[in-house]
Amino acid sequence: MTDKTSKHDKYVLELYKKVQNRYDYLILDYEISTKKRKLGQIDLCGVKDGKTDLFEVKCSPRFHKARKQLFKARRLMNTRGNLFFYCGSSGMIHELAVD
Repeated sequence: MTDKTSKHDKYVLELYKKVQNRYDYLILDYEISTKKRKLGQIDLCGVKDGKTDLFEVKCSPRFHKARKQLFKARRLMNTRGNLFFYCGSSGMIHELAVD
């Protein structure tokens, strides 16, 4: 039997385990959409005390792309939580400065 889990999915689960104790609940692969089309997707949302933090996972340090995706998701979801980028290759969680 072979494991068909992608490297990205393994990093998402790794991040989930790292942050699960910080939040009341976590949502994996949250899809942002309207009735007609998909607008985006966020890898992990952490909810605590009515605040939603967003996490974007990249296998390599692609900070610019993660930042762009997080700001778009934050705007579409109309949330004011913190934004985080997780680099799977380094295992580091980076908080983004919110403008």
